[in-house]
Amino acid sequence: MIVIETYYLIDYENVGKEGFSGCEKLTGTDYIHLFYTENNNKIDLDILNNHGEAAIITHKVAAGKQSADIHLSSYLGYFIGINQGKECSYIIISKDTDFDKVIEFWKAEKKVKVSRAQNIKQSAAPAAQPKQQGKMKSVLGKEVSKISGADKIKRNGEVQKALSQGKWESKIINDVASLVVKNIGTKNGKQQVYHKIVSKYGQEEGLKIYNCVKKYV
Repeated sequence: MIVIETYYLIDYENVGKEGFSGCEKLTGTDYIHLFYTENNNKIDLDILNNHGEAAIITHKVAAGKQSADIHLSSYLGYFIGINQGKECSYIIISKDTDFDKVIEFWKAEKKVKVSRAQNIKQSAAPAAQPKQQGKMKSVLGKEVSKISGADKIKRNGEVQKALSQGKWESKIINDVASLVVKNIGTKNGKQQVYHKIVSKYGQEEGLKIYNCVKKYV
């Protein structure tokens, strides 16, 4: 089964909290990128604490006329560039119809799967992926991993081998392998791994590393 990664680019100044409606149902193959300026920097904490299994990254951009729109459009082009050859879709969350011209351009230029919606719930979101195997519910209702110690050692080796083929330095390989093994089978494991890798190694390099290891989480 082909897994499609979906990027939600949210014009927070335009849609506010309402734009996140439905985000609690997102999966580990979804990524939220929130764009805001100092004119609207009060982000509802409920959003940051309840966005399903999706990773969320915030982008504070300089204030100015159409500033958030310009930066969001720029990031859309950036993602399309680095994700060439992959199955991805992009959804701009905004009420601003000016984005429609950008959407038409990318559809015609590269046949990109890109659209606009006023909130996540209304967007053409992909169907939820099946839940990972190897999990069980604890008496407290939390997901816990059933993976054994031997399996963790095996998975650590698989991650290190994958990263070695990518020619990353040994410290990165060891740190990331340890991070992946720690989060195998845990609630929001993919989200935690993605967020920590991107936070430590930056968006571009971090995304390359994450894409290399995400199937092992």
